[in-house]
Amino acid sequence: MHQHQGTQGQRRLRAWLIAAMVGAVCGNAAAQQTDPRDAQLQQQQRLLQQQAEQIQQMQQQLQQMPPAGAEPGAPSDGLSATYHDCRKQAQGLDESRRCIQREQRVQQERLDRAYDKLRYRLSGMDRSRLMDAQYTWQQSNEQAANLDRALGARGQDAALQSAEATLRRISSRADELEGYTRGGR
Repeated sequence: MHQHQGTQGQRRLRAWLIAAMVGAVCGNAAAQQTDPRDAQLQQQQRLLQQQAEQIQQMQQQLQQMPPAGAEPGAPSDGLSATYHDCRKQAQGLDESRRCIQREQRVQQERLDRAYDKLRYRLSGMDRSRLMDAQYTWQQSNEQAANLDRALGARGQDAALQSAEATLRRISSRADELEGYTRGGR
């Protein structure tokens, strides 16, 4: 589907460029038959059209780019492709646990960077609200982890499931804060 959209976008872009070139050729022929003021106006219009085309091309390129911080080809769940590969190749609980621990460090660093970026960008009441919200989130995350341990099944499988749930909560919060840093929320 994404590739189809890209192909369709490329066709649309080609058609746009052909129309622009035909317009430019016709504009040049007409400019030769008009007075200098009209020629200058047409030149300005062509420049504006070229700039509009460049902006459109950049917007299309931006839409095709992965979100900031995402690895190319990474699943869209906020977790790294390295983590997904590690989990696929993991043989046994110990290897899976190491994958989760490594990814949890990566996601915690991502969360900390986004939080720090917002904290330094904001001031006054907005900064205070951010700090309160982050503290509340940390308490909630800790309570959820405690609940997982208290109500979850016993054993290594349950511990692994609880660790992955914590990892996903951290990743989700990092996504949320990164969205604020991009002004997307």
